[in-house]
Amino acid sequence: MARKRKKQQTPKVPVPSMRKGLKGFFEDVGKEMGRVVWPSREDTVRLTILVLIICVVFVLYLWAFGMVVQVGINGLMGRGLGL
Repeated sequence: MARKRKKQQTPKVPVPSMRKGLKGFFEDVGKEMGRVVWPSREDTVRLTILVLIICVVFVLYLWAFGMVVQVGINGLMGRGLGL
């Protein structure tokens, strides 16, 4: 006699109920936005400047790396520096 296999039950994913509707959703969003700790203007300016400086440094690094690769390839192909 063959044994019957039990079906494996997949765990149910909790789904939020929409009892409050769209209006309730936006009310909850407003409440959550009020709890957010926003950075000060000084922090925002300082971090923006930092990001811009890092971007410029990274661009210069990539440019220099590209120039080194170009000089290397041109040297291997016997074209001189080719700058």
